[in-house]
Order: sequence, then structure tokens, then C-alpha cells
Amino acid sequence: MDYSQSESGISKRLSWGRVVEKLLHHADDTKATKRDSGCLSMLSMDDDPFEEALCAETVANVSDLLNETSAELLGSSKLVLPHLLLERIGQELLQLAATEPCGLRGAIVDVCVDNSKSHQSMGRISVDPDIVPTFHLTFLLRLDLGGLWPKFTSRLSNCVKMSPGFTVVKRKLYSSEGVYVEEL
Repeated sequence: MDYSQSESGISKRLSWGRVVEKLLHHADDTKATKRDSGCLSMLSMDDDPFEEALCAETVANVSDLLNETSAELLGSSKLVLPHLLLERIGQELLQLAATEPCGLRGAIVDVCVDNSKSHQSMGRISVDPDIVPTFHLTFLLRLDLGGLWPKFTSRLSNCVKMSPGFTVVKRKLYSSEGVYVEEL
């Protein structure tokens, strides 16, 4: 989301009218054309503010999903998500969606956690349920088991911290291409 500096130096959100104006101006500049599928052409995906806003919303949905399901599925009442983890998930979403015909809108995102015993599915997010999915991403997140954190939290019951590292698997749903796996 764009922020602007007020005269007092405090950042504030732009009004919706201003955001829409900027987006419409950008759309006029790129002359984006829609295909029959409702997806933007590949050339107009670069630096698309809609794509970036959708990515931010998807990362927020991943965070909400993890926080909502952590008590039930991981047995923890408190989940600590490093900012770096969410930032890296956002970067991967944009990078992996860049070559897709519908961009991020065509994604289905599964979120799983590797708790050293098994892979626990936390949930699934359909980025745009009105679009037929074109690719499937599985984010395999890891618990932070190293350093002082586990020793510190052994005294605190039901507190789990996620590692900033993860593995992402991309499967194209419309193509016979192989599976793309990236570990961060």
C-alpha cells in the first residue's frame, strides 16, 4: 500500500480515491489488454500495482491462516512469525507468479508446517476464486528449533516460533512441465 508523508512527518495512508486514480493512470500508461480468460497479458504484469496489492493481501491471509490454525494444529496458543519470513513469502509469490498467464490471481496456495515429525497442512488459499487456477504453490514452513529460542520457550508453554527459511513447490496446472522446487 502506498503511503505519503504528511507535513508533520507522520506517514498516513492515501485515500482510496487517490489510490484508484494512481491505478487508473498506471493502467492507461501500460495499455493493458485483457484476454478471454480475464487475465492480463504477460507484458503488463511488470510492476503492476494490482499484483503488488494482491500479493500483500495474500501474505496477510497466510499470516492470518497460520495464527488462526496454530492453536488447533500445532498445539500452541502463541505463534511468532518473523517479519523476514512474511517478506520472503511475498517475494516468492511475486517471482513465481510473474511467468503465469493470470499472474498471482491464478494461484492456489497451500501452507504446511514441517514440525520434524510430519508435515502438517495449515490450510489452502485460493487467491482469486473467480479465476480458474493456473498454478499451485505449496509453502513448507519450518519451526525454529535452533539457537536460544527453544531453550527460552521451554519455560513458556504453548509458544512456537517459525523459522524464516522455507521450501516452496510450484506446480503448473495447465502444463506438463516439471515441478519447480526452491528452498530458502
